[in-house]
Amino acid sequence: MKRSLLPMLLQHEAMNYIVPYCSVSSTRHQLFEAYYRRFGSDFHASALELLRARQQLAKQLGFRCWADYELRPLSEVAQDSHAASKLFEDCWRHLEPAVASAVQKMKGKAGVLQQPDEAYYWTLHGRAVEALKLAEYLPAEQALERLVDVLGRACNITFRALPARSWWQTGWHSGVRCFEVLDGPPLGIAAGGGRCLGYVYVELYGTWRGTRPLAPGALLLAPGHVYLGLHLQAPSMGMTKLLTPEDATMMAHELGHAVHMLCFSGSAQEFQDLPLDLLELPSTFAEVLATKPEVVGEYARHHQSGDGPPNSLLQVAQANPNFFAQKLQSWNVSLGLHSDFDAFAATPSELQDRAVSLWQRYSKVAASGSFSPLGEDAGGCLALGANQVAYLLCYLRTATLLRGKSAQGKSALKRWLSPDAAGKLRAQLLDQRFNSERLATLLPTLQEEGMSQLPHPLPPLPSESKPGLFQNLR
Repeated sequence: MKRSLLPMLLQHEAMNYIVPYCSVSSTRHQLFEAYYRRFGSDFHASALELLRARQQLAKQLGFRCWADYELRPLSEVAQDSHAASKLFEDCWRHLEPAVASAVQKMKGKAGVLQQPDEAYYWTLHGRAVEALKLAEYLPAEQALERLVDVLGRACNITFRALPARSWWQTGWHSGVRCFEVLDGPPLGIAAGGGRCLGYVYVELYGTWRGTRPLAPGALLLAPGHVYLGLHLQAPSMGMTKLLTPEDATMMAHELGHAVHMLCFSGSAQEFQDLPLDLLELPSTFAEVLATKPEVVGEYARHHQSGDGPPNSLLQVAQANPNFFAQKLQSWNVSLGLHSDFDAFAATPSELQDRAVSLWQRYSKVAASGSFSPLGEDAGGCLALGANQVAYLLCYLRTATLLRGKSAQGKSALKRWLSPDAAGKLRAQLLDQRFNSERLATLLPTLQEEGMSQLPHPLPPLPSESKPGLFQNLR
């Protein structure tokens, strides 16, 4: 491959797939330089325009910065940029030892660990080969059926697969899987006997639109009707689609959104007005639940033999320290550029320098000279806004929910999927019609006229949530 062709051929997805398995250091560096060379002055100038528009709008709404505006509806531990930054610091304090230990081991293999080599060595450290082996136990169609069963048990609902019908009957093409969602657990004599909560339409495989596939997502089409676009790459004719562990947890995440949308007792507008750390909690709970070794054993079956995976593979779906380190890096870039960074006084090169500095705060490997965080996930976070700390809050709350005490002799799996735990999840979260009036939380001028800020609908985070999230990372 000629070096001059690399910039045209490389996309971010290609970098993520190629570099972790590229064993030749010189090739990794060539790919890295070719990719990040594309993010020059024009690219960062466009980012500056976005930041300036948001900064100006935040001032007009009465906020110090855009981050403070977006963070205001969240839990009190992260209701402004300073509080969110402190939360990042607190979490990094618990996460850093695991990251530093892993990086030290990588340096023992690499000598000097440079940024273009980091993804490759994290792949070696993170047992990526075992993750590929686990994919043999995750055929897409069957994994979907087993995942909805597990999630149904965790939420006291039943997913009932509907028989395939033609486009003329349903309006959906043949690749869309349709499920009726019934109130009540999928086990026992009365399984599936409850009232109908609605329908979920799952499109497993994406179609190419332009040059990039759409990101996965859940969409409430109408009350009782949820569309899930997973946009996985379709298998070749006659082949079986196998999921990576990341694909399976993404599927669980989006199914969590669907369950929340169908169980929520308020209107669609009230649902959309909920704070982000509440909207994302059921989906994050489903995502993390799907990574637990005990739960992986419930939905993973070999695509040929139907056997369950060996115990040595059940652990590989769980997040490693790099997963959260990368999240902190990207979230911190978006938060920092939307808070204390003066976009009107900055140049494109100063924007890049500031972004690298924010990224470097949570990296144990020095940034390469050509690197721009906005060329990777941090760029997507920046485009979306400054409130990604909401996802960290969800991971912290989920760790607390899953770490609860088990009755003597009762396994964690039985506790997580018991009707009692599922009933509490339904009553305290999924079925709740939380107060979603956001005017009082978003407009300080109204508060000056006597409107007090509404309390956040979720209880405060317990003090042990931060160490609890990071103590068992593989």
